[in-house]
Amino acid sequence: MRDLKNFRWLEPPDELSLYRAESLLRDLGALDAQGAITETGRRMLAFPVHPRYSRMLIAAEEYHCVRQAAMIAALTQGRDLLLRKVDRSVEQFREDLFGEEQESDFWVMMRAWNYAAKNNFNLDACRRIGVHGITARQVKPLLDTFLKIAEQEGLHTDHPMPSDDEIRKCVLVGFSDRVAKRLDSGTLRCALSHGRFGLLSRDSVVQSAPFFVAAEISEIEGRDKTVSTLLSMATAIETEWLEELYPDEITAQTFVTYNSTARCVQAEEQLLFRDIPLVKKTLDPQNSSKGILAKMPADFVNKAAELLAEEVLAGRLVLKNWDHSVDQWILRLNCLAQWCPELGLAPITDEDRKAIIQEICHGSFSYKDIKEADVKTAVKSWLSYEQQRILEKQAPERLTLPNGRKPKLTYVSDGLPFVAMRIQELFDVKAMPKLGMGRVPIVLHILAPNMRPVQVTQDLENFWKEHYPKIKSEMQRKYPKHQWR
Repeated sequence: MRDLKNFRWLEPPDELSLYRAESLLRDLGALDAQGAITETGRRMLAFPVHPRYSRMLIAAEEYHCVRQAAMIAALTQGRDLLLRKVDRSVEQFREDLFGEEQESDFWVMMRAWNYAAKNNFNLDACRRIGVHGITARQVKPLLDTFLKIAEQEGLHTDHPMPSDDEIRKCVLVGFSDRVAKRLDSGTLRCALSHGRFGLLSRDSVVQSAPFFVAAEISEIEGRDKTVSTLLSMATAIETEWLEELYPDEITAQTFVTYNSTARCVQAEEQLLFRDIPLVKKTLDPQNSSKGILAKMPADFVNKAAELLAEEVLAGRLVLKNWDHSVDQWILRLNCLAQWCPELGLAPITDEDRKAIIQEICHGSFSYKDIKEADVKTAVKSWLSYEQQRILEKQAPERLTLPNGRKPKLTYVSDGLPFVAMRIQELFDVKAMPKLGMGRVPIVLHILAPNMRPVQVTQDLENFWKEHYPKIKSEMQRKYPKHQWR
């Protein structure tokens, strides 16, 4: 039966539960990519335990640890073997018996059970080591059952004592969907496969292991009603085992980030197992040759340009050559595009400005690379050569007046362009030219010798006729050394 969603269930499971079940079986190799049961999956059916433990028992043959895998399965089928809240004397006895073993919580359970079994599950012995006596007695019949099934399935139960690594690899095969990585040494926070997160139990003996598998995952609600995912029954693993056992599920991914301290873009190459980073390698452009960086993938180069552009747009990085004249060029273009739409000039929007800055940053990886960039050429390339000529003619940077003066125009986004000139600089100029194919007047700020405006007008001819005679008499008294006509 492959189409489980349309199966005629008596009590249909919810879709999320069904999805998780199928994902687990695929992770364990019990189902193939199409959802069909595999040969491994058929062999797992023989064991009346959770699929994780049946997969572990199948793998135990390869690692010569069938008896140990059966013991682990038997120890975990009932209630907890070890009592959690014990006094200091029990803790001390456990420490003396278990030693400083740090590789698996299963080792602790196995040693505790062996101690209880050697003492015939005597009540005092169980109390001394903090073992639940009834649970301990139930383990032996289960162990015998699992070993009998294993022998019936052709597994060998009489191998010599395997190494700890072989047993840990076997546990990994059974719990590969619960691989976890410690996120930092200061907390118990962990990242799980498939984008999940959890906390390693404080009782676990694998506190120092950077990677482990968790046989038990439970959700605990705190006093503040928040739910924490608790990881327990952990076994430390090595990352090279993942590469050895699951080569097809190891993926390489490059992450690009901006380092605000070094003011550069960094690339971090990661090897991931089911979304968990295994190995990280940082490429720092500050310490790499330009030749190496030039060979970086296009997506890294594009992302680097995007990150640098974001810093420029936010004002945290300043392009030295992006000055007032560049902003004025953009305003000139945008004004002319609005005044004379028939010219077909495309204005530069905020998104376009972002794209231009990204183009300026393209191929660069640090502020040092873009600090002195040729901004004006990049901005002007928005227009063709012919369009640039039209812009210079219809919305020029400077005016050419009849008296030979060439004052600079100031363009604004919400009004008319203006020129600020002293009266003496306007002698012999009867009227101001218009911009935008003769449609747009220029606002003239007429200044006194002290550079303060005495008149703001669009009608220079009327200024000479109506206002200048009055201004002249007043200005002659205040500034007698200046020329007055």
